[in-house]
Amino acid sequence: MAERNLHEKLMALGYNPEQGMAVRKMVSVSEKGKAYKLQVNGSRESVIYQVDGNIITDGNKCDKMILVEHTADDWTQILVELKGADVGHAILQLESTLKYPKLRHVSNKVKMARIVATSFPSSRGNPILEKAKIRFLRNYNCDLRGMKSNQPDKI
Repeated sequence: MAERNLHEKLMALGYNPEQGMAVRKMVSVSEKGKAYKLQVNGSRESVIYQVDGNIITDGNKCDKMILVEHTADDWTQILVELKGADVGHAILQLESTLKYPKLRHVSNKVKMARIVATSFPSSRGNPILEKAKIRFLRNYNCDLRGMKSNQPDKI
């Protein structure tokens, strides 16, 4: 039987979530003093997976993946890279993760990529992030944003 969503697919492949499926108003993931917080509107279930070293063990990959259920076949997939200051490397890690076949599923209707960093290059002085935002939208239908640690994001 085909899995209805990416969470079912990953469970069938033997991957256990870092934080199991539950209704959460606030989803939080952290690593090395950096934290990503997501405010979830409504009573929606979410699940969190460790990507780096768990689902993907070699090459470039992001740190975490959050899946938020809207309906059985309509999910939001959020890829999170918790980074110091190397935004260019964070973009590479997120883009490599987006291309990874195991993390693709037709139920991922909305895709978001988030870089949580201590500092970002200015848009005018360094267009790397701005160019990546356009590429992510065009190539992956994915909303890429840079965030400060603990800055709340919303869906």
